[in-house]
Amino acid sequence: MAHCFLNGRIVPLSKASVSVQDIGVLRGFGLFEALRTYNRKPFHLKDHLARLKNASARFDVHIPFSDAKISQAIDTLVAKNVPKNKEANIRIILTGGQAFHTIEHDPKKPTFFILTEKFKPFLALYYQEGCALLVQEFQRQFPEYKTTNYIEAVSLQKKMKQVGALEILYVADGRVRECSTSNIFIVKRGVLITPRKKILEGITRKVVLEEAMRVHVRSKERDISVQELYEADEVFITSSFKEVVPVVKVGTRRIGSGTVGPITKRVMDLFRAATK
Repeated sequence: MAHCFLNGRIVPLSKASVSVQDIGVLRGFGLFEALRTYNRKPFHLKDHLARLKNASARFDVHIPFSDAKISQAIDTLVAKNVPKNKEANIRIILTGGQAFHTIEHDPKKPTFFILTEKFKPFLALYYQEGCALLVQEFQRQFPEYKTTNYIEAVSLQKKMKQVGALEILYVADGRVRECSTSNIFIVKRGVLITPRKKILEGITRKVVLEEAMRVHVRSKERDISVQELYEADEVFITSSFKEVVPVVKVGTRRIGSGTVGPITKRVMDLFRAATK
């Protein structure tokens, strides 16, 4: 039987519930973090919790448990929910809790829960041959924070699948921003380039930049025009669940040679080594 951590208690998932008057339900007022395990241990949990704390301070929602308590709860859930020798997906969700006057909340009485499930790898084909992105003109309202507002991404899932894309790429004002659940990098003349403004600074993105610096692969964080993206030598996306995925097609445009490039392959190897 699957379990979750809900407001301080480990409970069967089938018996876990959130009030219909929760402001996360009524007004979509919520934050979250998503990560996975390697060797059954959460990868960069400290960074994920630091990002959640930053968001909770910005939106005035108290995180009711210490990092140690959250870590302990995750370990318990992984042990209960995930078969031995398998890895886990982890989602940490924080809402404003019970609403009053339908739009207010008590910052000190949030709803907090953690979900875990067995990690399901993406198709090996994506890593071997690359993926495609669907392009969408869109700018998230609070791009620096991981909010539960995914209306745009949810509404585009059918279209994304129809065109055979793995992800949705958001562009705005002629600039590349981020994907719906990933960050994006381009490679130009051997240099890694990734957007710096109006994005969520992903943890996998952070690890890639650190590993690139460690082995003296040049990288830059700056604006990228849509045209520059189309003319890139290589493109790849990064996320906790996808890791590093090569991109060979953006919209109707082929990227580079249409195959996985050498710099992307090296970044994939560097990241996988870092997870060990």
